[in-house]
Amino acid sequence: MIRQQNRLLTRVCQVAALNYETRCYSTARSCSASPTHNSLQTFLTHAQSTNLSPTSTVYIGTYYEYLCLSTLRRLSFNLTRTGGRSDRGIDLLGHWTIPSLPFPLRVLVQCKALKAKTGPETIRELEGMFAGAPVGWRGENIVGVLCAKREATKGVREAVRRSAAPVIWIMVEDLGQGRGKVRQMLWNQTVSQLGAEGVGVGVRYLPGAEGKEVEKEVGLTWKGEAWDPHGESLREEG
Repeated sequence: MIRQQNRLLTRVCQVAALNYETRCYSTARSCSASPTHNSLQTFLTHAQSTNLSPTSTVYIGTYYEYLCLSTLRRLSFNLTRTGGRSDRGIDLLGHWTIPSLPFPLRVLVQCKALKAKTGPETIRELEGMFAGAPVGWRGENIVGVLCAKREATKGVREAVRRSAAPVIWIMVEDLGQGRGKVRQMLWNQTVSQLGAEGVGVGVRYLPGAEGKEVEKEVGLTWKGEAWDPHGESLREEG
């Protein structure tokens, strides 16, 4: 009898998760920022056809947003770009699927394509982003993610720790040729309390470009063991 109840509960959770992901995906698609591009490759094609300068702020910002979108897939983020003139500070939105929960966490993402290190004020900006979230990404249990090209400074790490909002910091490095690498990922206790208890970080090994040496980047662990939704090589960080 107990086994039957457990199987029934598992099935209910699976159905709930599927329905939840479908709603998230549908809403995210409706928030797509541009009818002319929806991926890094299509943006590069669009930029070339419109002679958009690679040094312009529009090019640099949009390129980095798509780079983060594709790179974060390896951390089990399913995202859609929403960046634009009226994005209210939200560049990407979607959900983060982790093994500790039967349903994904909704996330709002800001991407900072700055070469210089960013300060604690970026975390305050991230906290203010929640107020402008679209329908479906409002209320409680929404996670704010900030992606940047440089490592988090001591001030940023302290701001993440102190924030009452669930906040994740991810350093996404641009390797060139449309390739990105996760160099750093940290989150606060509030994120853990939403269901990320037991989730940690490790080292992932990726094939280098054009026969170069294998690249190393940050990946996820689950209860101290290597965990990767795509089955790539990962070991616990020690």
